[in-house]
Amino acid sequence: MSFIHSIKFRFTLWYLLVLVVLLTALSAGVYFYLSRSLYQSLDDSLELRSTQIRSIQDILASISQGEFQEELGEIVILYFYSGDQLMEVSPRGISIPLSHESISQAIAGTSSFTTIQTTEGEGLRLLAVPVNLSILGPPPGIQPATLVIARSTKQIDQALAGLVRTLIIAVPLALALAAAGGIFLARRALKPVDKIAQTAREIGESDLSQRINVNTKDELGRLAATLNEMIGRLEKAFQRQKQFTSDASHELRTPLAVIEAESTLALQKERPSSDYQQSLETISQESRRMSSLIDQLLTLARADAGKEQWSFTEVDLGKLITNLSVDVEVLCQEKGLNFQLGQTENLAVKGDETRLRGLFMNLLDNAIRYTPAPGTISVSLRREGQMAIVAITDTGVGISAEDIPFIFERFYRVDKSRARAEGGSGLGLAICQHIAEAHGGKIEVESQVGAGSTFSVWLPLQSP
Repeated sequence: MSFIHSIKFRFTLWYLLVLVVLLTALSAGVYFYLSRSLYQSLDDSLELRSTQIRSIQDILASISQGEFQEELGEIVILYFYSGDQLMEVSPRGISIPLSHESISQAIAGTSSFTTIQTTEGEGLRLLAVPVNLSILGPPPGIQPATLVIARSTKQIDQALAGLVRTLIIAVPLALALAAAGGIFLARRALKPVDKIAQTAREIGESDLSQRINVNTKDELGRLAATLNEMIGRLEKAFQRQKQFTSDASHELRTPLAVIEAESTLALQKERPSSDYQQSLETISQESRRMSSLIDQLLTLARADAGKEQWSFTEVDLGKLITNLSVDVEVLCQEKGLNFQLGQTENLAVKGDETRLRGLFMNLLDNAIRYTPAPGTISVSLRREGQMAIVAITDTGVGISAEDIPFIFERFYRVDKSRARAEGGSGLGLAICQHIAEAHGGKIEVESQVGAGSTFSVWLPLQSP
Protein backbone atom coordinates (compact mmCIF):
# COMPACT_ATOMS: atom_id res chain seq x y z
CA MET A 1 0.00 0.00 0.00
CA SER A 2 1.37 3.41 -1.00
CA PHE A 3 2.03 6.02 1.65
CA ILE A 4 -0.55 8.38 0.10
CA HIS A 5 -3.32 5.83 0.76
CA SER A 6 -2.17 5.02 4.28
CA ILE A 7 -3.60 6.14 7.60
CA LYS A 8 -0.23 7.73 8.38
CA PHE A 9 -0.62 10.09 5.41
CA ARG A 10 -4.18 11.04 6.31
CA PHE A 11 -3.22 11.48 9.95
CA THR A 12 -0.28 13.71 8.99
CA LEU A 13 -2.40 15.66 6.46
CA TRP A 14 -5.10 16.43 8.99
CA TYR A 15 -2.45 17.36 11.53
CA LEU A 16 -0.85 19.77 9.05
CA LEU A 17 -4.20 21.30 8.06
CA VAL A 18 -5.02 22.00 11.69
CA LEU A 19 -1.52 23.38 12.21
CA VAL A 20 -1.81 25.63 9.11
CA VAL A 21 -5.05 27.11 10.44
CA LEU A 22 -3.54 27.66 13.88
CA LEU A 23 -0.29 29.18 12.55
CA THR A 24 -2.19 31.41 10.11
CA ALA A 25 -4.47 32.65 12.87
CA LEU A 26 -1.51 33.14 15.19
CA SER A 27 0.51 35.00 12.54
CA ALA A 28 -2.42 37.26 11.68
CA GLY A 29 -3.00 37.92 15.35
CA VAL A 30 0.67 38.80 15.96
CA TYR A 31 0.76 41.05 12.88
CA PHE A 32 -2.37 43.01 13.77
CA TYR A 33 -1.43 43.26 17.43
CA LEU A 34 2.05 44.60 16.60
CA SER A 35 0.64 47.00 14.00
CA ARG A 36 -1.95 48.27 16.44
CA SER A 37 0.62 48.67 19.20
CA LEU A 38 3.12 50.55 16.97
CA TYR A 39 0.50 52.90 15.55
CA GLN A 40 -0.95 53.49 19.01
CA SER A 41 2.50 54.41 20.25
CA LEU A 42 2.94 56.79 17.30
CA ASP A 43 -0.47 58.36 17.91
CA ASP A 44 0.37 58.88 21.57
CA SER A 45 3.60 60.63 20.63
CA LEU A 46 1.72 62.88 18.15
CA GLU A 47 -0.86 63.82 20.80
CA LEU A 48 1.87 64.57 23.29
CA ARG A 49 3.67 66.71 20.72
CA SER A 50 0.50 68.62 19.79
CA THR A 51 -0.24 69.35 23.45
CA GLN A 52 3.30 70.59 23.91
CA ILE A 53 3.15 72.90 20.89
CA ARG A 54 -0.30 74.31 21.65
CA SER A 55 0.60 75.07 25.24
CA ILE A 56 3.57 77.32 24.40
CA GLN A 57 2.77 80.63 22.71
CA ASP A 58 6.30 81.16 21.40
CA ILE A 59 6.19 77.90 19.48
CA LEU A 60 2.83 78.78 17.94
CA ALA A 61 4.20 82.19 17.01
CA SER A 62 7.29 80.71 15.36
CA ILE A 63 5.12 78.25 13.44
CA SER A 64 2.80 81.03 12.18
CA GLN A 65 5.86 83.01 11.06
CA GLY A 66 7.43 79.97 9.36
CA GLU A 67 10.47 79.99 11.66
CA PHE A 68 9.75 76.85 13.76
CA GLN A 69 12.55 74.28 13.99
CA GLU A 70 10.94 70.84 13.59
CA GLU A 71 12.27 67.69 15.21
CA LEU A 72 13.95 65.06 13.09
CA GLY A 73 11.36 63.20 11.02
CA GLU A 74 8.63 65.60 11.99
CA ILE A 75 6.46 67.80 9.80
CA VAL A 76 4.46 70.70 11.25
CA ILE A 77 2.02 72.66 9.11
CA LEU A 78 -0.47 75.33 10.06
CA TYR A 79 -3.67 75.69 8.02
CA PHE A 80 -6.08 78.60 8.21
CA TYR A 81 -8.53 80.43 6.04
CA SER A 82 -7.78 83.92 4.81
CA GLY A 83 -11.10 85.06 3.54
CA ASP A 84 -12.41 82.14 1.50
CA GLN A 85 -8.94 80.88 0.62
CA LEU A 86 -7.23 78.07 2.56
CA MET A 87 -3.70 79.02 3.49
CA GLU A 88 -0.91 76.90 4.91
CA VAL A 89 2.31 77.75 6.70
CA SER A 90 5.12 75.20 6.69
CA PRO A 91 8.56 75.97 8.18
CA ARG A 92 10.23 73.86 5.48
CA GLY A 93 7.77 74.60 2.73
CA ILE A 94 6.55 70.97 2.70
CA SER A 95 3.04 70.40 1.43
CA ILE A 96 0.92 67.45 2.54
CA PRO A 97 -2.01 66.19 0.45
CA LEU A 98 -4.53 66.60 3.26
CA SER A 99 -8.22 66.79 2.41
CA HIS A 100 -10.12 70.04 3.06
CA GLU A 101 -12.68 67.98 5.01
CA SER A 102 -10.10 66.95 7.63
CA ILE A 103 -8.87 70.56 7.90
CA SER A 104 -12.38 71.92 8.22
CA GLN A 105 -13.24 69.34 10.93
CA ALA A 106 -10.15 70.33 12.92
CA ILE A 107 -10.93 74.04 12.54
CA ALA A 108 -14.42 73.28 13.79
CA GLY A 109 -12.89 71.71 16.90
CA THR A 110 -12.66 67.96 16.05
CA SER A 111 -9.20 66.37 16.16
CA SER A 112 -8.49 63.42 13.83
CA PHE A 113 -5.76 60.96 12.90
CA THR A 114 -5.06 60.16 9.27
CA THR A 115 -2.55 58.06 7.38
CA ILE A 116 -1.59 59.23 3.91
CA GLN A 117 0.92 58.45 1.20
CA THR A 118 3.20 61.18 -0.14
CA THR A 119 4.03 61.52 -3.79
CA GLU A 120 7.31 59.74 -3.06
CA GLY A 121 5.32 56.75 -1.71
CA GLU A 122 6.25 57.36 1.91
CA GLY A 123 3.61 56.80 4.57
CA LEU A 124 2.78 59.62 6.96
CA ARG A 125 0.77 59.44 10.14
CA LEU A 126 -0.64 62.86 10.96
CA LEU A 127 -2.75 64.48 13.63
CA ALA A 128 -4.95 67.50 12.84
CA VAL A 129 -5.92 69.53 15.92
CA PRO A 130 -7.60 72.95 16.25
CA VAL A 131 -5.53 75.86 17.57
CA ASN A 132 -6.50 79.34 18.68
CA LEU A 133 -4.19 81.97 17.16
CA SER A 134 -6.05 84.95 18.61
CA ILE A 135 -3.68 84.99 21.57
CA LEU A 136 -0.87 85.78 19.13
CA GLY A 137 -2.61 88.88 17.86
CA PRO A 138 -3.16 87.60 14.33
CA PRO A 139 -3.47 90.06 11.49
CA PRO A 140 -6.94 90.94 10.35
CA GLY A 141 -8.68 88.20 8.32
CA ILE A 142 -6.99 85.19 9.95
CA GLN A 143 -9.62 82.70 11.17
CA PRO A 144 -9.23 79.81 13.68
CA ALA A 145 -6.50 77.46 12.41
CA THR A 146 -5.61 73.78 12.19
CA LEU A 147 -2.27 72.49 13.40
CA VAL A 148 -1.11 69.36 11.56
CA ILE A 149 1.72 67.29 13.01
CA ALA A 150 2.96 64.39 10.85
CA ARG A 151 5.57 61.75 11.32
CA SER A 152 6.79 59.07 8.97
CA THR A 153 5.54 55.48 9.34
CA LYS A 154 8.67 54.16 7.66
CA GLN A 155 9.98 52.46 10.79
CA ILE A 156 6.60 50.90 11.50
CA ASP A 157 6.34 49.69 7.90
CA GLN A 158 9.84 48.26 8.08
CA ALA A 159 9.08 46.51 11.37
CA LEU A 160 5.86 45.02 9.98
CA ALA A 161 7.59 44.04 6.72
CA GLY A 162 10.32 42.34 8.74
CA LEU A 163 7.70 40.48 10.73
CA VAL A 164 6.00 39.34 7.50
CA ARG A 165 9.32 38.13 6.09
CA THR A 166 10.03 36.27 9.30
CA LEU A 167 6.60 34.65 9.26
CA ILE A 168 6.92 33.73 5.56
CA ILE A 169 10.13 31.87 6.39
CA ALA A 170 9.21 30.58 9.83
CA VAL A 171 5.71 29.25 9.09
CA PRO A 172 6.68 27.00 6.12
CA LEU A 173 9.76 25.86 8.03
CA ALA A 174 7.61 25.05 11.06
CA LEU A 175 5.16 23.20 8.81
CA ALA A 176 7.98 21.21 7.22
CA LEU A 177 9.37 20.27 10.63
CA ALA A 178 5.86 19.49 11.85
CA ALA A 179 5.24 17.29 8.80
CA ALA A 180 8.46 15.38 9.41
CA GLY A 181 7.64 15.06 13.09
CA GLY A 182 4.04 14.09 12.30
CA ILE A 183 5.14 11.34 9.94
CA PHE A 184 7.64 10.08 12.51
CA LEU A 185 5.07 10.12 15.30
CA ALA A 186 2.40 8.57 13.06
CA ARG A 187 4.73 5.75 12.07
CA ARG A 188 5.76 5.22 15.66
CA ALA A 189 2.17 5.34 16.93
CA LEU A 190 0.87 3.02 14.18
CA LYS A 191 3.84 0.66 14.25
CA PRO A 192 1.80 -1.85 16.29
CA VAL A 193 -0.76 -1.84 13.45
CA ASP A 194 1.96 -2.94 11.01
CA LYS A 195 2.96 -5.65 13.48
CA ILE A 196 -0.67 -6.76 13.77
CA ALA A 197 -1.01 -6.88 9.97
CA GLN A 198 2.25 -8.80 9.57
CA THR A 199 1.27 -11.34 12.22
CA ALA A 200 -2.19 -11.68 10.69
CA ARG A 201 -0.63 -12.42 7.28
CA GLU A 202 1.56 -15.10 8.83
CA ILE A 203 -1.36 -16.80 10.55
CA GLY A 204 -2.93 -19.47 8.38
CA GLU A 205 -5.46 -22.22 8.78
CA SER A 206 -2.67 -24.72 9.30
CA ASP A 207 -1.04 -22.71 12.11
CA LEU A 208 -3.25 -20.67 14.43
CA SER A 209 -0.87 -20.90 17.38
CA GLN A 210 0.74 -17.49 16.75
CA ARG A 211 -0.41 -14.45 18.70
CA ILE A 212 -0.04 -10.72 18.21
CA ASN A 213 2.55 -9.35 20.63
CA VAL A 214 1.55 -5.74 21.38
CA ASN A 215 2.41 -4.87 24.96
CA THR A 216 0.51 -1.59 25.33
CA LYS A 217 -2.54 -0.60 27.33
CA ASP A 218 -3.97 1.80 24.76
CA GLU A 219 -6.58 1.23 22.04
CA LEU A 220 -4.11 -0.75 19.91
CA GLY A 221 -3.28 -2.97 22.86
CA ARG A 222 -6.97 -3.67 23.40
CA LEU A 223 -7.35 -4.35 19.66
CA ALA A 224 -4.46 -6.81 19.75
CA ALA A 225 -5.93 -8.54 22.81
CA THR A 226 -9.31 -8.79 21.08
CA LEU A 227 -7.72 -10.22 17.95
CA ASN A 228 -5.74 -12.71 20.03
CA GLU A 229 -8.97 -13.83 21.69
CA MET A 230 -10.60 -14.20 18.27
CA ILE A 231 -7.63 -16.19 16.95
CA GLY A 232 -7.81 -18.38 20.04
CA ARG A 233 -11.48 -19.08 19.39
CA LEU A 234 -10.71 -19.84 15.75
CA GLU A 235 -7.90 -22.18 16.79
CA LYS A 236 -10.22 -24.05 19.11
CA ALA A 237 -12.89 -24.18 16.40
CA PHE A 238 -10.44 -25.58 13.84
CA GLN A 239 -9.14 -28.08 16.36
CA ARG A 240 -12.69 -29.19 17.12
CA GLN A 241 -13.41 -29.41 13.40
CA LYS A 242 -10.31 -31.52 12.77
CA GLN A 243 -11.05 -33.72 15.74
CA PHE A 244 -14.68 -34.01 14.68
CA THR A 245 -13.69 -34.96 11.13
CA SER A 246 -11.14 -37.47 12.38
CA ASP A 247 -13.54 -39.04 14.86
CA ALA A 248 -16.40 -39.14 12.37
CA SER A 249 -14.16 -40.80 9.79
CA HIS A 250 -13.03 -43.33 12.35
CA GLU A 251 -16.60 -44.07 13.47
CA LEU A 252 -17.83 -44.51 9.89
CA ARG A 253 -14.83 -46.60 8.87
CA THR A 254 -15.71 -49.45 11.27
CA PRO A 255 -19.25 -50.23 10.00
CA LEU A 256 -18.14 -49.71 6.40
CA ALA A 257 -15.26 -52.14 6.92
CA VAL A 258 -17.64 -54.70 8.43
CA ILE A 259 -20.12 -54.28 5.55
CA GLU A 260 -17.33 -54.62 2.97
CA ALA A 261 -15.88 -57.69 4.69
CA GLU A 262 -19.25 -59.45 5.00
CA SER A 263 -20.14 -58.61 1.38
CA THR A 264 -16.80 -59.88 0.08
CA LEU A 265 -17.03 -63.04 2.15
CA ALA A 266 -20.57 -63.75 0.91
CA LEU A 267 -19.57 -63.29 -2.74
CA GLN A 268 -16.40 -65.36 -2.67
CA LYS A 269 -18.09 -68.77 -3.03
CA GLU A 270 -21.32 -70.64 -2.64
CA ARG A 271 -22.39 -70.79 0.98
CA PRO A 272 -25.35 -72.20 2.93
CA SER A 273 -28.41 -69.93 3.15
CA SER A 274 -27.91 -69.60 6.91
CA ASP A 275 -24.49 -68.03 6.31
CA TYR A 276 -26.00 -65.58 3.81
CA GLN A 277 -28.69 -64.70 6.30
CA GLN A 278 -26.12 -64.09 9.03
CA SER A 279 -24.07 -61.87 6.70
CA LEU A 280 -27.14 -59.87 5.72
CA GLU A 281 -28.12 -59.44 9.37
CA THR A 282 -24.61 -58.17 10.16
CA ILE A 283 -24.71 -55.79 7.19
CA SER A 284 -28.18 -54.57 8.23
CA GLN A 285 -27.04 -54.01 11.82
CA GLU A 286 -23.97 -52.05 10.76
CA SER A 287 -26.06 -50.04 8.28
CA ARG A 288 -28.48 -49.07 11.05
CA ARG A 289 -25.56 -48.09 13.27
CA MET A 290 -24.04 -46.01 10.49
CA SER A 291 -27.40 -44.39 9.70
CA SER A 292 -27.87 -43.49 13.36
CA LEU A 293 -24.38 -42.03 13.48
CA ILE A 294 -25.01 -39.97 10.34
CA ASP A 295 -28.27 -38.64 11.80
CA GLN A 296 -26.43 -37.56 14.94
CA LEU A 297 -23.69 -35.94 12.86
CA LEU A 298 -26.30 -34.03 10.86
CA THR A 299 -27.98 -32.90 14.07
CA LEU A 300 -24.72 -31.50 15.42
CA ALA A 301 -23.82 -29.96 12.05
CA ARG A 302 -27.17 -28.14 11.92
CA ALA A 303 -26.66 -27.03 15.51
CA ASP A 304 -23.23 -25.62 14.68
CA ALA A 305 -24.65 -23.83 11.63
CA GLY A 306 -27.64 -22.48 13.58
CA LYS A 307 -30.10 -23.94 11.05
CA GLU A 308 -32.15 -26.13 13.37
CA GLN A 309 -35.92 -25.91 13.26
CA TRP A 310 -37.43 -25.60 16.73
CA SER A 311 -41.09 -25.69 17.67
CA PHE A 312 -41.46 -24.15 21.13
CA THR A 313 -44.76 -24.73 22.86
CA GLU A 314 -45.92 -25.25 26.42
CA VAL A 315 -44.80 -28.73 27.50
CA ASP A 316 -46.16 -30.56 30.57
CA LEU A 317 -43.02 -32.20 31.93
CA GLY A 318 -44.92 -34.39 34.38
CA LYS A 319 -47.02 -35.87 31.58
CA LEU A 320 -43.97 -36.26 29.31
CA ILE A 321 -41.99 -38.12 31.98
CA THR A 322 -44.97 -40.36 32.80
CA ASN A 323 -45.42 -41.32 29.14
CA LEU A 324 -41.71 -42.04 28.75
CA SER A 325 -41.75 -44.24 31.83
CA VAL A 326 -44.07 -46.73 30.12
CA ASP A 327 -41.56 -47.39 27.32
CA VAL A 328 -38.53 -47.28 29.62
CA GLU A 329 -40.06 -49.82 32.00
CA VAL A 330 -40.42 -52.29 29.11
CA LEU A 331 -36.76 -51.78 28.15
CA CYS A 332 -35.67 -52.28 31.77
CA GLN A 333 -37.64 -55.51 32.04
CA GLU A 334 -35.96 -56.86 28.90
CA LYS A 335 -32.54 -56.35 30.53
CA GLY A 336 -33.60 -57.52 34.00
CA LEU A 337 -33.54 -54.05 35.60
CA ASN A 338 -35.90 -52.45 38.07
CA PHE A 339 -37.58 -49.17 37.10
CA GLN A 340 -38.87 -46.62 39.57
CA LEU A 341 -40.89 -43.53 38.75
CA GLY A 342 -40.28 -41.16 41.61
CA GLN A 343 -42.13 -38.04 42.64
CA THR A 344 -43.39 -35.90 39.76
CA GLU A 345 -45.07 -32.51 39.77
CA ASN A 346 -47.24 -30.79 37.21
CA LEU A 347 -44.57 -28.43 35.89
CA ALA A 348 -44.74 -26.71 32.52
CA VAL A 349 -41.82 -25.45 30.46
CA LYS A 350 -41.62 -23.73 27.09
CA GLY A 351 -39.80 -26.02 24.71
CA ASP A 352 -39.74 -28.39 21.79
CA GLU A 353 -41.50 -31.52 23.04
CA THR A 354 -39.91 -33.81 20.45
CA ARG A 355 -36.39 -32.61 21.30
CA LEU A 356 -37.04 -32.84 25.05
CA ARG A 357 -38.35 -36.37 24.62
CA GLY A 358 -35.16 -37.25 22.72
CA LEU A 359 -33.06 -35.67 25.47
CA PHE A 360 -34.62 -37.70 28.29
CA MET A 361 -34.78 -40.87 26.20
CA ASN A 362 -31.08 -40.60 25.34
CA LEU A 363 -30.15 -40.22 29.03
CA LEU A 364 -32.41 -43.12 30.00
CA ASP A 365 -30.97 -45.28 27.20
CA ASN A 366 -27.44 -44.59 28.50
CA ALA A 367 -28.56 -45.46 32.04
CA ILE A 368 -30.02 -48.79 30.84
CA ARG A 369 -26.97 -49.53 28.66
CA TYR A 370 -24.41 -49.05 31.43
CA THR A 371 -26.37 -50.62 34.31
CA PRO A 372 -25.89 -54.38 34.74
CA ALA A 373 -28.72 -56.56 36.05
CA PRO A 374 -30.14 -56.58 38.62
CA GLY A 375 -29.83 -52.81 38.77
CA THR A 376 -32.27 -49.96 39.24
CA ILE A 377 -33.22 -47.00 37.06
CA SER A 378 -35.25 -44.17 38.58
CA VAL A 379 -36.72 -40.92 37.27
CA SER A 380 -38.07 -37.97 39.28
CA LEU A 381 -39.30 -34.44 38.62
CA ARG A 382 -39.18 -31.63 41.15
CA ARG A 383 -39.19 -27.86 41.31
CA GLU A 384 -36.41 -25.68 42.67
CA GLY A 385 -37.08 -21.95 42.45
CA GLN A 386 -37.98 -21.12 38.87
CA MET A 387 -36.36 -24.27 37.52
CA ALA A 388 -37.72 -27.73 36.84
CA ILE A 389 -35.25 -30.54 37.58
CA VAL A 390 -35.53 -33.96 35.95
CA ALA A 391 -33.21 -36.43 37.73
CA ILE A 392 -32.30 -39.76 36.07
CA THR A 393 -30.46 -42.08 38.45
CA ASP A 394 -28.95 -45.51 37.83
CA THR A 395 -26.92 -48.03 39.83
CA GLY A 396 -24.58 -48.76 36.96
CA VAL A 397 -20.83 -48.74 36.45
CA GLY A 398 -20.49 -45.02 37.18
CA ILE A 399 -18.05 -42.44 35.80
CA SER A 400 -14.68 -41.51 37.26
CA ALA A 401 -14.04 -37.95 38.42
CA GLU A 402 -11.32 -37.62 35.76
CA ASP A 403 -13.79 -38.38 32.94
CA ILE A 404 -16.78 -36.29 34.08
CA PRO A 405 -15.43 -32.94 32.67
CA PHE A 406 -15.14 -34.53 29.20
CA ILE A 407 -18.22 -36.70 28.84
CA PHE A 408 -20.16 -34.01 26.93
CA GLU A 409 -17.43 -33.66 24.31
CA ARG A 410 -18.17 -35.18 20.93
CA PHE A 411 -16.97 -38.77 20.40
CA TYR A 412 -15.64 -38.97 23.95
CA ARG A 413 -16.07 -42.37 25.57
CA VAL A 414 -15.23 -43.42 29.09
CA ASP A 415 -14.77 -47.06 28.00
CA LYS A 416 -14.15 -46.90 24.25
CA SER A 417 -14.16 -50.61 23.49
CA ARG A 418 -17.24 -51.33 25.58
CA ALA A 419 -19.19 -48.34 24.25
CA ARG A 420 -18.53 -49.24 20.63
CA ALA A 421 -19.52 -52.88 21.30
CA GLU A 422 -22.83 -51.70 22.74
CA GLY A 423 -23.50 -49.36 19.83
CA GLY A 424 -22.52 -46.02 21.40
CA SER A 425 -21.07 -43.33 19.17
CA GLY A 426 -19.95 -40.79 21.77
CA LEU A 427 -22.36 -38.14 20.41
CA GLY A 428 -25.45 -38.70 22.53
CA LEU A 429 -24.45 -36.63 25.54
CA ALA A 430 -23.18 -33.80 23.31
CA ILE A 431 -26.62 -33.68 21.65
CA CYS A 432 -28.32 -33.80 25.07
CA GLN A 433 -26.29 -30.86 26.32
CA HIS A 434 -27.08 -28.90 23.16
CA ILE A 435 -30.82 -29.47 23.57
CA ALA A 436 -30.72 -28.46 27.24
CA GLU A 437 -28.78 -25.27 26.51
CA ALA A 438 -31.12 -24.42 23.59
CA HIS A 439 -33.95 -24.44 26.15
CA GLY A 440 -32.02 -22.16 28.51
CA GLY A 441 -31.10 -25.01 30.81
CA LYS A 442 -28.16 -27.22 31.70
CA ILE A 443 -27.16 -30.77 32.64
CA GLU A 444 -25.31 -31.68 35.85
CA VAL A 445 -23.68 -35.04 36.62
CA GLU A 446 -22.96 -36.75 39.90
CA SER A 447 -21.29 -40.15 39.66
CA GLN A 448 -19.14 -42.64 41.49
CA VAL A 449 -17.40 -45.59 39.95
CA GLY A 450 -19.25 -48.80 40.78
CA ALA A 451 -22.12 -46.95 42.52
CA GLY A 452 -23.99 -45.40 39.60
CA SER A 453 -24.71 -41.94 38.20
CA THR A 454 -27.32 -39.19 38.41
CA PHE A 455 -27.93 -36.87 35.46
CA SER A 456 -29.96 -33.78 36.44
CA VAL A 457 -31.55 -31.72 33.66
CA TRP A 458 -32.39 -28.10 34.70
CA LEU A 459 -35.03 -26.33 32.61
CA PRO A 460 -36.60 -22.89 33.21
CA LEU A 461 -40.30 -23.04 34.08
CA GLN A 462 -42.96 -21.51 31.83
CA SER A 463 -43.68 -17.93 32.92
CA PRO A 464 -47.27 -17.32 34.10
